[in-house]
This record gives sequence, structure tokens and C-alpha cells, in this order.
Amino acid sequence: MSVGQRVRLVGNATHSLVETICESRVNYWAGYATDFSCPCIFAYLGLRYAFSWPALIFGTLLGLIVFSLIEYAVHRWLLHDLRSPLFYLHNAHHNDPEKTSAFLFPTSFLLLMPVWFLFAWGFHFPQASFFLLGLSGGYFYFDTLHHVAHTRWTNQFPFRLVRKRWAFHKVHHRIEHSNFGVSTSLWDHVFGTHQNQMKRKQS
Repeated sequence: MSVGQRVRLVGNATHSLVETICESRVNYWAGYATDFSCPCIFAYLGLRYAFSWPALIFGTLLGLIVFSLIEYAVHRWLLHDLRSPLFYLHNAHHNDPEKTSAFLFPTSFLLLMPVWFLFAWGFHFPQASFFLLGLSGGYFYFDTLHHVAHTRWTNQFPFRLVRKRWAFHKVHHRIEHSNFGVSTSLWDHVFGTHQNQMKRKQS
């Protein structure tokens, strides 16, 4: 067996293992718990090391806005790109939307904590805690909205309040190159990928 064949064999086995873990219920709920803990951690760090009302308000709002753009960009240009290693995981979700599937559970924590250490200790700017609070809070909101939508809880109060968001996301599952924003349609309007339900019904 050549070196190239061995590399491909290891790569295929690794891909299969990661896919199995990502589709497990344990990973799904562990990821959900991790995503909930992140905004709690950054709220605590911000309140302890850098509290001020302007920092809290503007930092959190900026984090939410930036997250919504990251969400759109990742969904459109990474998860729907055939060349992306994440395409197949996301494509499996499109094929079976109600099946549990999530990134490896410590992902959000492992990505955001080094950023906090860089800004808080490297640049002596602990106010970044509130930006990360908004960023991770936006991700948890996205997580919750997506979970509720795909588990048919949208008819139960208080989830009925987000049925309009689910309607737009449902269009995305039918017309894949539209409505990439789950938590907001802002960037779909900006980049011209917004598709409302009425147009889908007329097509």
C-alpha cells in the first residue's frame, strides 16, 4: 500500500469517526450545554473585570451583529460549498433535518476562550468580554431557534413567537441558495438572497 493510499485511508476513517460523533445525541446535547455556558462565562468575566453600562450595551450589541454576519457567511460560503470539509455534515442535515447533528461539542468554547485571553490579557482590554458575550449569546440563540424549528415545537408557547423565522428557514430547506440567515434575515436582504414564503408558493 502506497503512502498516498494510507493517507486517504486514515482520512476516510477520521472523517467517518467525526461524522459519527457529530450525529450522536450525546454530542448534540453536550454541544448545546457548552453553547449555553459560553455567554454565561463571558457575562461573568465582563462583570468582574470590566463592568460599565456602555461597555455592556455596546459590546453586546456589536457581538450580536457580528455573529449574525458570521452565521450568514459560514452558512452560505462554507456549509454550502462542495469543496468544504463541512459540506457533507451540513448536507446530511438537509437530507434529514430532524436528525441530531452538531459540531464537536467543545468547539465554541475552544474557539472563543483563546480570543478572550488574547484581548483581556494580551491587549489588556477585558471589555472584549461583552463583545464575546454578544457573539456567543447570538450563537446560543441561533442554536435554540434551529433546535426548536426542527423538533416541531413551534406550535407551543413561547416558541410560537419565532414561527416566522422558522417559515423563512423552511424555505431554505426547499430552495437551498436562499435564506441563509437563521437568527435574522438582515444579511439575506443585504446580499440579495432573501426569499419569502409567498414567492416560494408561487414558484
